[in-house]
Amino acid sequence: MMRGIRRSTTILILLVSVVPAVAQQFNADNWGKGTSGVEMTLHEEPRQRTSKGTILWYNVVGKGFPEGIVYTLWRWIPEKSPEPLIKGVSFDKRGVLVCSGKPGYCSGDRPDDPINIKATAILGEMKRLAVVSEDGKIVAFADAVPFPIEASDKGCKLSVVRMSPLADVVSAHASGLKPNRTLTVTTRYSDEGSTAKSTAGPDGTWQQVVLTQGAKQPSGKALISVSDTVCTLSVTFDYGPGSNKPQ
Repeated sequence: MMRGIRRSTTILILLVSVVPAVAQQFNADNWGKGTSGVEMTLHEEPRQRTSKGTILWYNVVGKGFPEGIVYTLWRWIPEKSPEPLIKGVSFDKRGVLVCSGKPGYCSGDRPDDPINIKATAILGEMKRLAVVSEDGKIVAFADAVPFPIEASDKGCKLSVVRMSPLADVVSAHASGLKPNRTLTVTTRYSDEGSTAKSTAGPDGTWQQVVLTQGAKQPSGKALISVSDTVCTLSVTFDYGPGSNKPQ
């Protein structure tokens, strides 16, 4: 575990502050299509509990990135387009994303100042970041779900990620299922529910975008259940107004 990175004054408020946009553009359709040979992860520091929610701290850590390359740090928030956060970032010798202070790079309070990301999060929300080189030839992505909506059973796992702030659109993903097995999928929004058949993929996974839009009750408890007769997975979560409170 990498510790002690977060002692820096270069801080981004992931849910609030945005550095002025740069000329570079990045299409959402290309999100997740990283360059071979490079890896990027979010390193989380200890969480801070407050009366207004849990404060999260992240550093971006990379592997395999060539030296002397300038990048732009991007984020993607549900129902918005990807947007640049800060231009001129680079990776130091440890692989930590920094503002080096060198000509053509961003500057912090000291040379190679680590970029710290401060955020809050709601249940099932995914934090999504990317770095893109100025010529667009090197791209890497990292994500984290600080407070997951998930369930497990007999080696299977079901996860639900918000695709909208009020969870009226979510992405459900199951893994560890029997390959090509018929699945029973149940969804329920408050008192409205339905059951349908689906099929696990050859790799034992299943994924579906689930909509609560159009439900008679605009808010309440949602349920998603997936079963292949061996594993039965079920999660519940709040949707609609009031469901997006920081954890």
